Amino acid sequence: MQTQNNSEAKAGPKGCQEVDRRLVARVEAMVTHRTDEALNARLGISYNTWRKLIAGQPVRTSLLTRLEAKLNMLEAQEHG
Repeated sequence: MQTQNNSEAKAGPKGCQEVDRRLVARVEAMVTHRTDEALNARLGISYNTWRKLIAGQPVRTSLLTRLEAKLNMLEAQEHG
């Protein structure tokens, strides 16, 4: 799944895009604690970013790219 080429993602404010709900579901599956410290340590995101993701608000495209790479790594560790 490519976030940048995903036809379901819509452009948001400059440099931002809406988040594919499948990506949000993957993030939710990886969250162990919903504190700023835990989210940053596990996924490299802030609590504010977490709130934007689950609310369906646009976030920076670069953040989505980095988040997807982190999810891929965590999922590979769980299955490997």
